[in-house]
Amino acid sequence: MTDQKRLLQILETGHKLERLWSEPSSPEAQSTLQELIAMIKDLDSAQSPNLARLKSSSIHLSPTMTSRHLAGFLVAFERLKGQALRDDEFMPLVEVATNDQPEKERVVAPFIAIAENLRSAFNVGAILRTSEAFGAEKVWLTGYTPLPTDEKTARTAMGTADHIPWEEIPKMSDALNRARAEGYKIVALETAERAQEIGAFQWPEKTALLLGNERFGLDAETLSQADHIVRIPLHGRKNSLNVGIAYGIAIANYREQQARQAVTAAAPTAALPKELSPIGIFRSPARFPYEARRQGSISQNSDVGTIELEGGRMFEQALDSLHGFEKIWLIYRFHHNENWKPMVMPPRGPRTKRGVFATRSPYRPNPLGLSCVDLVGIEGRKIFVRGFDLLDETPIYDIKPYLPYADAFPKAHGGWTEGLDQAAFSVQLSSPAQEKLSWLEGAGVSQFREFLLSQLENDPLDEERKRVRRADEPGASHELSYRTWRALFDCDEATREVRVLEIASGYSPDELSAIEDPYRDKATHRLFLRKFKTLAL
Repeated sequence: MTDQKRLLQILETGHKLERLWSEPSSPEAQSTLQELIAMIKDLDSAQSPNLARLKSSSIHLSPTMTSRHLAGFLVAFERLKGQALRDDEFMPLVEVATNDQPEKERVVAPFIAIAENLRSAFNVGAILRTSEAFGAEKVWLTGYTPLPTDEKTARTAMGTADHIPWEEIPKMSDALNRARAEGYKIVALETAERAQEIGAFQWPEKTALLLGNERFGLDAETLSQADHIVRIPLHGRKNSLNVGIAYGIAIANYREQQARQAVTAAAPTAALPKELSPIGIFRSPARFPYEARRQGSISQNSDVGTIELEGGRMFEQALDSLHGFEKIWLIYRFHHNENWKPMVMPPRGPRTKRGVFATRSPYRPNPLGLSCVDLVGIEGRKIFVRGFDLLDETPIYDIKPYLPYADAFPKAHGGWTEGLDQAAFSVQLSSPAQEKLSWLEGAGVSQFREFLLSQLENDPLDEERKRVRRADEPGASHELSYRTWRALFDCDEATREVRVLEIASGYSPDELSAIEDPYRDKATHRLFLRKFKTLAL
């Protein structure tokens, strides 16, 4: 058998195993694994020394390996074959006429691109070329990422590797430590749950941008070390972009923001914009409308939200003397709303529609909100607050101090809202529910408890205004949904008491075993089910 045929068979079997490895314990997956191991052990008879030396690599294949480990293992064979990846996994090389300016000096920004375990030489070449074009300071290549010495990398980079400093750093942890020591903030480009939209993100002046594997993204440990995570909003069916293209969008956005800030900083006076424009962005654990707190000033949650003001607009001076106030007013935009309603159904009280001007509903003719929050502290252009009802990425338009002598009117009438507090239900959590909620909070599901309390204290059985339905499970009368989680509860309307009996996964066994994971939380659900020895709904 020729070496070329051996290599093709190994890759064909390896890629088949990749497809089967979503269920590694299946007989077909294990049989294919043993077939692949036998093929690699037989390489000692190969004529090519490069192919023969890969015989010893069979020890890295095991029934307990991860999909990421398997993909990394196959990289050596893919490169040897001469086709780094499938066509849909790398950016095609297009030869075009250019107007390069060899004598032009690069305008360098304090920006590092750090690539972790990229498989495609073409993608690495594209990243080098984009980095040179946008004036990145340097490129670091970690793990098994191809180097510019690779022929395919060099061809795609089109000579730019000679003009931008690059370095191989085998361990990502070393790269992160070096970047921090040099004063860079670590920003991950990833579609993770806590990612901020790139259009609203305030780029650090010194940025080290992390780029992950084409198939698996960034390693979970790497992602946990990031100071910020940004994502590019997509509007099609696909939930991801080619890593080279995504990198181009990110560094272009960074450069554009830098240029805007430079123009603003150079202005002799702080001129007013012709139209309203945000002064910053709000960062909150609550991301979705159903997580919004009802009147943040009376919320029992101790979470701290952060207002991140834009740079280059003299906002540090504008914050002078604000630290002495206990509360501040925030004026902001309801950024999830695209329409308004003259009549709305408030979340509390009788099922009666009210004029929007008689409510705090976000569906307003001009989607502007007003909230009074507790001022916790100020650091540079960051303001830390508690008692808020804003969602993550809320655009902030203005900040004003709360003045007790002018802003408090305790004897004022509350219109149709008077008496609602007396109609509230008391909510009790069973011991199993308490234990599961505490575990989920430790796993990062931090908003579930407050969501339960706010939803069940008022009209807990209101299926029209809440995600409530009759429970299918024995022992509970109703079920409340929070994202992919469920709370089973009983309600006694006579005594106005609610008892939360159980917390459960909202995935069915079939859904949990499927490969698709759009909310990136199935791993948490599986751990939850193993921890509490329970079944999915």
